[in-house]
Amino acid sequence: MLLSIFINHVPGNVFEYLTHKNIGLSDAAEAFVFLSGVSVALAYGRRFLSGELGTPTRALGRRALTIYGVQVALSLVAVALFVTAAIVFDDDGLLAEHGRDIVVADPVRALLAIVGLSHQLGYFNILPLYIVLLLGTPAILALARVNSFLMLLVSALVYVGARTVGLNLPTWPVEGEWFFNPFAWQFLFCIGLFIGLHMRDVMMTRDNLLFAVCLVILAASFFLVTNGFHLVPGLWDSVREGLDVSKTNLGLARLLHFLALAYVVSHLGLSKVFARTPVYAPLCLIGRHSLPVFAAGSLLSALGQIIQHVHPPAFLDEIVLVGVGIVLHYLVARAFAERTARRRAELRQA
Repeated sequence: MLLSIFINHVPGNVFEYLTHKNIGLSDAAEAFVFLSGVSVALAYGRRFLSGELGTPTRALGRRALTIYGVQVALSLVAVALFVTAAIVFDDDGLLAEHGRDIVVADPVRALLAIVGLSHQLGYFNILPLYIVLLLGTPAILALARVNSFLMLLVSALVYVGARTVGLNLPTWPVEGEWFFNPFAWQFLFCIGLFIGLHMRDVMMTRDNLLFAVCLVILAASFFLVTNGFHLVPGLWDSVREGLDVSKTNLGLARLLHFLALAYVVSHLGLSKVFARTPVYAPLCLIGRHSLPVFAAGSLLSALGQIIQHVHPPAFLDEIVLVGVGIVLHYLVARAFAERTARRRAELRQA
C-alpha cells in the first residue's frame, strides 16, 4: 500500500499504470484508511471495550500528536524542496499548483494554515484525515462499547448526512474544503474498526453468493475504467459523471469497489498465498514502520515530481527513479527496525 502511494504520487511514471487504481474505482487511499481502522481496533479496541479507557485514549492522543508533528514537518520540508528547486532551476512552474503558490505569495498566512492543518499541499493531505480519525476514535469506541453495530449505523448516518448537506472542513487562506472529507471517510475507517473488533468471526465467514456479487462489481469496474478492455474508446469518460466516484467525499461507487476487492482478497485467501513469496517479509517490515516510511516516501515523491518537471525522465530513467525509491522505503524500515531492536535490548539490560 505504501509503495503504491509513493508510485502514484510521482504522476506519469510507468509504474503508475501497474497500480490497482487503473483497474477499478478505488485506490491506495481506501486501503490506507480501512487498514488504519483495522489496526486501531487490534491495538486499542479490546482494552477500550473491556473498560480500560484511560490508557488507550492517552495512547491515541499521543499517536495523533506524533502524526501531527510529522504532517507539519513534511509540509514545511516539501515547501522548502520546491522553493529551492524553483530558485535553482529558475522555474516558477514548480510552485504553480498543488497549493504551493500561496506559500510564496503569502508565507505568514500559509505557515499558520499549515500548522493549523487548514492548508494542505497536494499529495500531503491524507495524514490530516488520519489525525481527525484518531482523535475521534474514543467516541467511536464508546459507541462500540454499547454495540458495535450501533457504532457502524451511526457512522453510516454521518456519512449519508455529510454527503447530503455537503458537510466538510473548510480550508484557509485558500477558500475550499479538505481534499479528504473526514465526515465521509470516517465511514470506511469505522468499517475497518468493526472488522478489527470482529476479526475472528469475519475471517471464518465465507458467502459464495456475496463473493459472486463482488466479482461482478470488480469485473464491471475493470470494464469501465479500461474503456471496455480498450474496445470502447471514451466509455469511461462518458459514464464517469453518472457514477458517484468522488474521492473527496468517498463516492459510493469507490466504497463499494474497495469493499468488494477486500472481500475477494479475503475469500480467496490471497494474503496466505502472498505470505509464501519472497517479497512478503520486506513488505511486512515496511508496514510495521509505516509512519517513518510514509514520511520518507512522501519526500521522495516530492523529489520525483521535481525531477519529472525539470527534466522529464526517459523510460529507463523512470525505472531507476521508482526502483531507487522502493529500495529506500525498505532501508528506512530496516533502519527503524534495528533502532527499535537496540532500544529493547537496552531496556532488558537496564
